[in-house]
Amino acid sequence: MPDVVVLLSMPGADDTAIKLIAELRAAYFDVAQARSGAEALEAIRRDRPDMIVANAKLRDMEAQEFIARVRARPDLAVIPIVLILPEDCREGRVASLLAGADDVIAQPINERMLLARMRGLLRQHHTLQDMRMSAGPDCASGFSEAQGSFQTPGEIALLSIDKADAAGLRARLQATCRDKITVMETARALTNSGAPRVPDVVVLLSMPGADDTAIKLIAELRAAPHMRHSRLLAVVQDDTGPLAATLLDMGVDDVLSGALNLPELTLRLENQMRRKKAIEGLRNRLHDGLRAAMIDPLTGLYNRRFALPFLTELAQGQQGQGRSFAVMVADLDHFKRVNDAYGHAAGDKVLVHVADLLRRGLRENDLIARIGGEEFLIVMPDTSAQTAQETASRLCRDVAATTVPVPGSGAELGVTVSIGVAMGLSGKQGQADAEALIEQADRALYGSKACGRNTVTVCARPAA
Repeated sequence: MPDVVVLLSMPGADDTAIKLIAELRAAYFDVAQARSGAEALEAIRRDRPDMIVANAKLRDMEAQEFIARVRARPDLAVIPIVLILPEDCREGRVASLLAGADDVIAQPINERMLLARMRGLLRQHHTLQDMRMSAGPDCASGFSEAQGSFQTPGEIALLSIDKADAAGLRARLQATCRDKITVMETARALTNSGAPRVPDVVVLLSMPGADDTAIKLIAELRAAPHMRHSRLLAVVQDDTGPLAATLLDMGVDDVLSGALNLPELTLRLENQMRRKKAIEGLRNRLHDGLRAAMIDPLTGLYNRRFALPFLTELAQGQQGQGRSFAVMVADLDHFKRVNDAYGHAAGDKVLVHVADLLRRGLRENDLIARIGGEEFLIVMPDTSAQTAQETASRLCRDVAATTVPVPGSGAELGVTVSIGVAMGLSGKQGQADAEALIEQADRALYGSKACGRNTVTVCARPAA
């Protein structure tokens, strides 16, 4: 479905509005037109557009009031807004950005530049929306809470072929900017050599419009793995638009063209830093959510949800076909007695203690997961039956050799585990057989319990 754009017509400039609407529709945008701020607010509530393109001089309200009323709605708090100025002037651009506009473009409108800026803002908007939906329902409406909350200072790197020019700008910016600003050489930016951390925002200064130097550098920066999350802002000497539009379509996050305007640059840097921090927060939240889905919160081990697909993939054996692997189920002996006698806090401490001992007794590529109250699953790839039995026996000895202090009582608890072992052959099994292996190991565990506990039993019949 095409992106929906609400366009506020420009009073006294109907021909310009008609031409602009035609350009947007030719670029496959759906355009809903409004002739006043009030009419636009109603259209926005009705149509939920992806972007707003508005005249900076509305007939019934100031642009600042219009933007504030749009942002007041949580579901519209981060909708991109582009303001169109009647003429190009520094004061107008700064005022528009201060009012909350995401970008500004002046008349006469350069259609190529406008479309490039719109495409760039929409890419960012849709990426953020997707991340918010994935991060959870309370993030789906926007990140306005991140805009007003305290943010730690970020890192801004100035990149220029003229080091003196970059150093001069750094001194001027540092006086008004709370972020750390450094001058970075191109080689260091591309290789990340000698840099303590990757910059949040990279400013490319004095980008010439006469050759492909800027385009080549942007392509290399975007291809550098360590720069994939950094924001790029280019300062282009040529204000006619072709290079600026090309850079925006290549993935540069923002472009400042023409003579350098320090207040405007500062505002644009603040916008880019805020977006970077918002994306970073969403990414961390996604990571935490994925971790929570895979990790047992008490022991820090993997859970069944992660362990079963891991075992299934090993059993299917895309790599290491024909190699044997071991599946173990370990269970604490008489664990209910611990909970009954000392309480669940003591039981939790025992579980954490045993989980740590088992983890430390395995190889780096082995998997251990907590799959039940006091039950653990261990998967050992590329392992013989003899090695599996020796490892399981050693784990039993390690657990039996230590004690766990009981909180608040001064008592020391001795615990043991029983282990059942089953063997599989990589490349010969699928998910059903992976679950069958766990069942075989579980039956072997019952054998260990029947033999007096604190022992190991290997399933007599290897899985086919």
